[in-house]
Amino acid sequence: MDLFTIIEQNQIEKLKEIKFIEEKEPQTKQIQVQNSKKEKEKEIILNFAIIKKSSKEMIELLIAKGVKTHLQDQNGRNSLHIAIINNSPIEILDLLIQKGISVNSTDKQNQTCLHFACQNNSSIKVIKYLISKGGDINARTRQNQTILHYACRNQSLEIIKYLVSKKLNIHSKTNYNETLLHYACQHNSIEVIEYLLEKGLDVNAKTFGKETALHYACQHNSIEVIEYLLEKGLDINEKTNFNQSTLHLACQYSSSIEVIKYLIQEGVDINATTNSNQTALHYACQKNSSIEILKYLVEKGIDINAKTATNQNALFYACQSKLSIEIIKFLVEKGIDVNAKTNLNETVLHIACQHKLPFETIKFLVEKGIDINAQTNQQKTALHFACQYNASFEIIKFLVEKGIDINAQTRTEQTALHFASRQNQTVLHYLCQNPNLSFEAIKFLVEKGIDINCKTNQNQTVLHYLCQNPNAPFEVIKFLVEKGIDVNAKTNENETVLHIACQHKLPFETIKFLVEKGIDINAQTSFKQTALHFACQYNASFEIIKFLIEKGIDINAESNLKYTALHLAFQNDSSFEIIKLLLYKGIDINAKAFHEESVLHFACQFNASIEIIKYLVENGVDINAKTASGETALDYLCSKKPSFEIIQYLVEKGIDLHSKSNHNHTSLHLVCLSNPSFEIIRYLIEKGVDVNTKTERNETALHFACQSNPSLDTIKLLVGKAVDINAKAYHNETALHFACHYKLSFEIIKYLIESGIDIHAKTDANQTALHYACQINPSFAVVEYLISKGIDINLKTASNETPLSISIQNGNQKLVQILLNNQANFYDLQEKEISKEFLESFLQVYSINEDFSNFFISDDNFPDYKIESNDFFKFNVHKLILLTRFDNDETILQKFIDICKTKSKEEVQIILNFLYTGFPNFGEIIEKFQHQIEKNSQNDSKSSYFWGGRQFEEQKTILREIEQNQTRIEDFFKQMGFDSNWIESKKGRKGIIKDLHQLYQNESTKDFTIIVEEKEIKAHKLILIIRSELFKGMFLSVQDSSNQVHDYSKKSFETINQLIYFFYHNEFDETKEITKEIIQEFKGLKDYFQLNQHSKIDFSKF
Repeated sequence: MDLFTIIEQNQIEKLKEIKFIEEKEPQTKQIQVQNSKKEKEKEIILNFAIIKKSSKEMIELLIAKGVKTHLQDQNGRNSLHIAIINNSPIEILDLLIQKGISVNSTDKQNQTCLHFACQNNSSIKVIKYLISKGGDINARTRQNQTILHYACRNQSLEIIKYLVSKKLNIHSKTNYNETLLHYACQHNSIEVIEYLLEKGLDVNAKTFGKETALHYACQHNSIEVIEYLLEKGLDINEKTNFNQSTLHLACQYSSSIEVIKYLIQEGVDINATTNSNQTALHYACQKNSSIEILKYLVEKGIDINAKTATNQNALFYACQSKLSIEIIKFLVEKGIDVNAKTNLNETVLHIACQHKLPFETIKFLVEKGIDINAQTNQQKTALHFACQYNASFEIIKFLVEKGIDINAQTRTEQTALHFASRQNQTVLHYLCQNPNLSFEAIKFLVEKGIDINCKTNQNQTVLHYLCQNPNAPFEVIKFLVEKGIDVNAKTNENETVLHIACQHKLPFETIKFLVEKGIDINAQTSFKQTALHFACQYNASFEIIKFLIEKGIDINAESNLKYTALHLAFQNDSSFEIIKLLLYKGIDINAKAFHEESVLHFACQFNASIEIIKYLVENGVDINAKTASGETALDYLCSKKPSFEIIQYLVEKGIDLHSKSNHNHTSLHLVCLSNPSFEIIRYLIEKGVDVNTKTERNETALHFACQSNPSLDTIKLLVGKAVDINAKAYHNETALHFACHYKLSFEIIKYLIESGIDIHAKTDANQTALHYACQINPSFAVVEYLISKGIDINLKTASNETPLSISIQNGNQKLVQILLNNQANFYDLQEKEISKEFLESFLQVYSINEDFSNFFISDDNFPDYKIESNDFFKFNVHKLILLTRFDNDETILQKFIDICKTKSKEEVQIILNFLYTGFPNFGEIIEKFQHQIEKNSQNDSKSSYFWGGRQFEEQKTILREIEQNQTRIEDFFKQMGFDSNWIESKKGRKGIIKDLHQLYQNESTKDFTIIVEEKEIKAHKLILIIRSELFKGMFLSVQDSSNQVHDYSKKSFETINQLIYFFYHNEFDETKEITKEIIQEFKGLKDYFQLNQHSKIDFSKF
């Protein structure tokens, strides 16, 4: 009894008899696609047990016996996902979680266990259980779908209410901008839709395709939902981006005539057209609609002859969709134009023949007067299409008897006979249809007088077409030859049918017949290939090759690349017997190809057996022949994962081990790169190959080995044989650079460093091994080890990249955190590098590290200007917040809130101030977090300063103060030099701040007059930082409910002072005029603030 039978029958006692279960990884995706459903179920043992509803005891026993829990199927789903999909009891889910499967694990679409639970209509008990185990209720799929989207699609009001009670965002949207209402309208629950609208969802919300909930409802079959949405004010004639109406979508997706009737009765425009000029009738004919729907649309006045942008009426759509003869007849009888033509001049008869409509339909269209000889833009007739798409002989005969031109040619000069013969080349046709059907059609056309020797514009006859099919029936070829087809006709590339037959491995019988019928056996193509070249290249049988030679074919003929048949025989793994036959028949064993390759080169390159190699050597092949690049057969062999046995044999036979190619490669270089086999490398070194020979790019064997996938023993062998470990390649790369770039193992990198390789070595581009290690798919252990050994973590390359900036560009948050933890300097990051992901990494590191000053710039950045660590903190966090500009990003805000729980009063206040600048709608977001704020103020004394109720009221007072001072905002921006029209177009603090951030990003803005040059752009951007900081300071000096003045603007001016100093002393010492302009503007702004009655700042210190 096999394991799967034991599981399926729940034979626990039988399972106990098995000592250990060794489970393989699932098969590749390509194989899985071919497997049946039952085979796929068996690919992962634990999944199979879950699908078969095995008991908890059975599953526990399987795991104890070695069954793996971490495996994923081709969709990326693990056993916990499968258990939820199959409604397994909670005790099974609990067992799988206990065994280490994460409740937040995702599949390839980023669906979590909670998504599957909501999608699969699991009980609310299961959903509560998953949440209690840490299930992320805010998780989103790749399409940005929340678990609420899934719940709404499956209509469980109880679950929806529960999830909403957990504070899930009911306004969440997918990547396509679909709301929960869109999802709810895919089913028929009015109560779910009512609940969502009561909770404030916008009934008029649209997707990015401008689809409303009504459009979604019309794709399903609920008149009740459609009626409800119309009562709520949705427009029945609202159009999508493609100008589709509700009626279009109902006709395309709904099978209910009642829905269509209801929409028309409610006043939908029946003749509305899409962007492609399609009517609802076109849409109804795109799918297998009932004839009743079509009759109703026509009865209600839809334009039956309406044409799309490509000039197709509904009859074209009906034929493309293979609708019934009854529907075709109905449309024709109702007056649809049967001779209408598309933009490509196709008629419905062309379409019907393309889509293999039945004989009755073809006959009906012809009898209704369709032009049987109409030609498309490519000059194809219906007969061309019938032959091309394998119409029945009955149809072909009918069209011919009705007078279709059998000799009509397309623009590429193909007749129906070409298409009829070419149809024979598909195995599917040959196997699935009557094998004599095509032959019958060909005989019929020939008897009707078709030109048998007509040629295409490539000069191909129908015999060329037939011989492209390995399964071409011999009797068809024989019939055409006997009917007088030119057997020696040549294509534009001078190919005869014998060349084609040998390329496509036609049987000996066919080859023999063609030769006996007088075909030129030594004819050469435009590339000087004979039939023997093709026979050897495409692995024809021994019998065919022997026959061609015996019939006098030139055995030593060379192609334009100087290949003989023997060269080509090695390319396609021809049998030893064929090699021996060619040599026995006198082929030149030392013939050389275009690049001076001998047959031994080819044999080594294409993995010939040791027996063949020995045979060539014993028969006099030049063992030391070199190619035009100076490579021997040993070099070719060492480039291809060589056989140790063959290498030993060639060395014993005297091949030159010390030979070097034109690029100074030795066999040792090549074997180190292609297949760093310890055994082969040791053998070559022992035979005297120099381990320190350098290529023309200065690379040693160690460089080459570090670009491959060597074992630690191989590296130790090379180092132990005195290879120069610090040798530098063409761009000054050491072996350590290559090892880090090609992601060699931690053990190898550690060994190289312990063996004395220079860890601080730099390439021409000023890159160390750390820069290489931080590239795509880094090893965190390697990075941490390099740092621990003192490598410069902040070194800039010639292009100003640091390990940190490289990690950010590659989106590796964990690596960013490692670098930040080790005091990587982020001060010099470019604006484009400070992303949301980087900010999240920074906050993650900062939140767990109390010594935050380690992460910021040092005093060395400000010579002779001492600043306390908190000032550096202010400067850097301000820069982060200002540059990231993530409007309404609750994830980032949540991280700030979490950090505030553990920081001091002063630090918390700094963060709060910067959040007002960084988040234009910070006030709205902070209101959402009031429940969390109140909870934190009760549980964490350190955060009470920030989150206490009175202070929270104070922050709301600040926001109200800001919102009520539009005049002061406009006055302020006029003082800043903003155009008055620009100011008038903005409404309130949010709009201005948001625009200010956009200006900050835009180097070409015209609102400022700084000249656009590289350094001056930086000055221009600095002005924006200063103005933003001043703007914030102006409005953060207010009174709270107890009339106590809280002056936050002083902190802003301290930050500005640091910015000005840094600007003046570090970056723009060569642009004194701009510097003076900045300082002058700063003084003017300072005067403005001194005059402002709300400001309580003492400016004497500035």
